[in-house]
This record gives sequence, structure tokens and C-alpha cells, in this order.
Amino acid sequence: MRFVVALTPMLAGASALLAGSAAGMVSVAFAGQVPLTVHAQQVSGSNVTAAPGVSGRGGVLPALVTRMEKGEVTDACTTSTAQLPVVGLVTVTARIERASASGLSAETGMAAAESVTLSGAQLNTPQVSARKPTGLFSVGAQKMTGRGVTTQPHAFTAGTITAHGIDIAVDRGTGGCSGHKGKGAS
Repeated sequence: MRFVVALTPMLAGASALLAGSAAGMVSVAFAGQVPLTVHAQQVSGSNVTAAPGVSGRGGVLPALVTRMEKGEVTDACTTSTAQLPVVGLVTVTARIERASASGLSAETGMAAAESVTLSGAQLNTPQVSARKPTGLFSVGAQKMTGRGVTTQPHAFTAGTITAHGIDIAVDRGTGGCSGHKGKGAS
């Protein structure tokens, strides 16, 4: 039953994304327990920070917390499969030719890339004193580009997302991003 509850907002969100895309842009927020995988041929962003953190209800899942002032993605495919009562396995696949976002924040359980380029990069470690570092580190960059990116977000928010070339499919059984060029496409 929780998958039905989780899948319904995802479908509603996909519909809102399509409606908003027709108008040009839409604000988006997502958090869920249904596994979601995103594959992208290229991801780029500006004013990026990433740090280890937690995600989920009560902050129980380890996550890479990433914030990006502006971001762009090309040739992306998002897929999620859930076991629904009576229906069985259902897979939702969304393919996006290109999208841009502002005010993006993501909490991911896994992230991988064929290559990553950072410019204006820096590593920060919060410290109480020079001899006793405390807190978690963060990596920042003025500009970032990743190719062959795969990620599994627990949650994300964006002030605005503008997307072009969207195709959403809901199918019985497993499936997803087969034939997608991104790293680790399934």
C-alpha cells in the first residue's frame, strides 16, 4: 500500500512537470521511499557544494548532499520500479532531452560518473582549532561538469526547472532506461 501512496505523488509530479514545461518552468520537490535512478549523458552546474550528510525521515539514510545554484542536464532518463498490490511490478520511466534548474538541492544515496571536471574547486573542513578538526568536509566548485552520470536520489528540490523533450511511460513489469547512453543504464 505504501508503494501506491508513494507512486501516486510521483505520477502527479510528472504530470505537473509536463504541465509546467508546457508553460516553460515549474518548481519541483521530491522525497520518497520508492527507489529512483537517474541516468544522464551530461550534467553541468555552477556554484556547487557537496558534502556527506543524511537523508530520509529523521535523517536515517547516509547521503551525499549537493547544492547547485544553476544546473543543466542533457539526455537524461529517470526510472523507478515498485511492487503494487493487485497490479504487480510497475515501472515509470521519464526521458528528458534537456533541462535546466535553479536553486537545486539533492540528497543522493549513490552517485557515479564516467568523468567529472571541476573549476575553482576547494575542499573545506570545519574546524574548532587547527589541531582538532570537527564536522564533515565539503567540496565546492565554481563550475562542474560530469559525463555518464548515474545517481539515486532520496530527495531533491529546485526553485525552478525548465525541461524540453519529455517522454513519460508507465509500464507493467521491470524495464527502464534500456538503450540509454548514460553510465550504468539499466
